[in-house]
Amino acid sequence: MNETVSYRIAGHVLSVSGDGVGVVMSKIHGFSVFRTEQPSEWTVNLVHNLQSIDFVVLHVFDFEQYDCHYGCTEKTDVLQIIERETKIEVFRLHYNRGDNTIAATYTTDTNVLRYALWFAFNLFAVPHKLMAIHSSTIVCNGKANLFLGESGTGKSTHTRLWLNNINGSKLLNDDSPVLAVEDDRIMVYGSPWSGKTPCYHNIGFPVNAFVRLQQAKQNIITKLSVFQAFAALQPSTPPSFSYSDFYLPKIIDFLDIVLKQCPIFQLACLPNSEAAELAYSTLYKQ
Repeated sequence: MNETVSYRIAGHVLSVSGDGVGVVMSKIHGFSVFRTEQPSEWTVNLVHNLQSIDFVVLHVFDFEQYDCHYGCTEKTDVLQIIERETKIEVFRLHYNRGDNTIAATYTTDTNVLRYALWFAFNLFAVPHKLMAIHSSTIVCNGKANLFLGESGTGKSTHTRLWLNNINGSKLLNDDSPVLAVEDDRIMVYGSPWSGKTPCYHNIGFPVNAFVRLQQAKQNIITKLSVFQAFAALQPSTPPSFSYSDFYLPKIIDFLDIVLKQCPIFQLACLPNSEAAELAYSTLYKQ
C-alpha cells in the first residue's frame, strides 16, 4: 500500500512516499522527532521501477560498503549507489531541478535510505539558502557555535568538553545540522542526521560563530580573515555539490552571506578543558 510520511526539518516539510514507507522510516533513528502532518513541500517518491538514464559522473565517493556516483544530465541530478563487492545497483535517484519531487528506487535498507534522504534534502534545499553542514554544534547562552573539521579531527571530543565544563551548554547536533539564511540572520537547526551520536532536536538557534578545529600541542584561537574563513567553511558543505556547475555557485553565494554576518575562528587545541574554556571566553566576548 502506498503511504506518505512527512518530516518538518529546519522549517521545511520533506515527505517520503512509497509502499509501506511508514514501517521503513520508523526503523531509522531520529526521524520520529521531526514527524509532522503539515502539507508536503518536497517529496522523495520511492518506486519499484525507475528507468535508468545516461548521466555524466561528476563525483565518485565511498559510503560504507557502497560506491556512490553523483552526476547529472543537462537538467537532472543523479545519485547512484552500487554495492562494492557485487557491483549491483542498490539505489538511484533522479531530480529534475526545480521540481518538488525526487524519483528514487525503492529500498528497505535503512542506512542507504537515511543517507539518500540527506542527499535529497540538500538537492531541494540549497537553492533556498538552506543546507546541511558537517559540524558538531553546541548551543550556549541562546546561540549556536558550529565546530568544523574533517572526520577524526576531534569535533565530538571538543563539544563534549563544552558539555562537561561550560555551564548551560547543550548539544544541538553532532554531525549534520542544517544551516539557513533567514531574512537578516543566520540560523542553524537540529536534523535527523547526527552521525553516531543520537542527538535529535527539532529546534533552531541563531549562529554565534563557526570554529575550525585543528589538533595541536597547545591551545590557540585565531579569528580568520574573509579568505581564510571561506576556506574553513567550504569543505564542510555537501561535498558532491562542489563538482556541480549548478550547485557550486549557489553554495558560494550562501557562504558569502554567512561570512558577512558570522565570525569564523580557527582553534588549534588539545583535548582538554582549557581548550573549551578558551573557545568560550573568545566566542562570547566579541
